[in-house]
Amino acid sequence: MPDQKSQAVLQRRLLVLEGIRRLSGRSERWVTVGDIVNDLQQQGYAVETHSIRRDMKSLLETYSQLECNDNSHGNGEAKSGLAHGYRWVGRDEHMQGGITLPEALSLVMVERYLSQSLPVLLNRPLQDIFLKAQQTLELHKKSQITHWPEKICVIQPAQPFISPYIDPDVLMVVHKALLNEKQLRVTYRATQKVEAETKIYRLHPLGLIQRGPITYLAAMANDYADVYLYAVHRMQTLEILAEDCRQKSGFDLIQFAASQGHFGSASSIQLEAKICDHLALILQESPLSERQTVTGVDGAGYRMLTAEVLDTWQLRWWIMGEGDRIEVLLPIALRQDIQTMITNSYKQYN
Repeated sequence: MPDQKSQAVLQRRLLVLEGIRRLSGRSERWVTVGDIVNDLQQQGYAVETHSIRRDMKSLLETYSQLECNDNSHGNGEAKSGLAHGYRWVGRDEHMQGGITLPEALSLVMVERYLSQSLPVLLNRPLQDIFLKAQQTLELHKKSQITHWPEKICVIQPAQPFISPYIDPDVLMVVHKALLNEKQLRVTYRATQKVEAETKIYRLHPLGLIQRGPITYLAAMANDYADVYLYAVHRMQTLEILAEDCRQKSGFDLIQFAASQGHFGSASSIQLEAKICDHLALILQESPLSERQTVTGVDGAGYRMLTAEVLDTWQLRWWIMGEGDRIEVLLPIALRQDIQTMITNSYKQYN
């Protein structure tokens, strides 16, 4: 079995061939060593001119479809005004260069941050691809781009939670029904309470929403037209039905997630609040919405915040989390909700 260095050389040479085919094009123009080096460096490979020259000598001996315009003084310098170059004249085969560094890097980042959103039906072939991507980065450690995954970390600005357990068979059935647009018969436990009764629904799947550690299925139930969210980890038994699921006219999963993914009425409200100077600075850097204004400091050291936001649970959780850094003034209903929560919390701690 070839060692890592030999594998890296082999892959680089195949990529060189791919580059010559692409750069040469249908016009079969001559491609110089400089062109090849520049092409590979733009893809993130750490290559030297002398290495590419060695590669070309080996490739010329192996591939008859590769032509060389040996118009030089033996040192790579052009003579008679025409540069020393190469071109691919074969049209009957495609050289497979494996996974390139940009592709490998993209796949590694996808596995790290998006694997939970990929269809489990493709788990095995995807794992094979991810493994090849990791191996490709290992082969080219001299290239700085291979270290990019070590320099990136994504965290959520909220209390971290461990994802609830989802039966792999349950997830497989959900994905199958969603992909094939079939109805689902689901035994579902609506809450986390031990005494909660399970219910049976006939669901019409519309899409999956990943909200933090929780995976939700957006679906219509039975013969109703409204779309609700069903936590996948609370599904106990599932059966894919033969009938096609109904489609909701004009439904857009991204718009639905934006409006309903944070729970609550999701109606648009005009939030008015007094905020401290430090919170104002944060909101000026990362506004609550496109329609937000923050006034100057008043005599008491506060600023007035006005923003058009959606009326959601998430909004209430954020306000409560800010504590004495914010006082809601309007809408009155929201102010009263916050007052009630603060009063009840005070009773527990007093």
